[in-house]
Amino acid sequence: MGVRKHEDTWKRSPNLTGTGAIHMKSFHCKMSDDSLTYLDQQINEWLDAHPQYEVKFVTTAVGEWTGKIKEPQMVVQVWV
Repeated sequence: MGVRKHEDTWKRSPNLTGTGAIHMKSFHCKMSDDSLTYLDQQINEWLDAHPQYEVKFVTTAVGEWTGKIKEPQMVVQVWV
């Protein structure tokens, strides 16, 4: 049984022209040194696994993440 990735269901191909983001991927982490290091690793691994994607734009936000406890988190959105 294969695992189907979200990218496999995309109907539009990412542009390689330097303009016009087609899709985005969100990442988030707690606000600590170790968490930010892990976030960097996750983003870099995702980009390495998808060399056909060209990053068009990146956004960041910090806010309260509600789960078992409320805590500040950083959200990074990478637009490809």
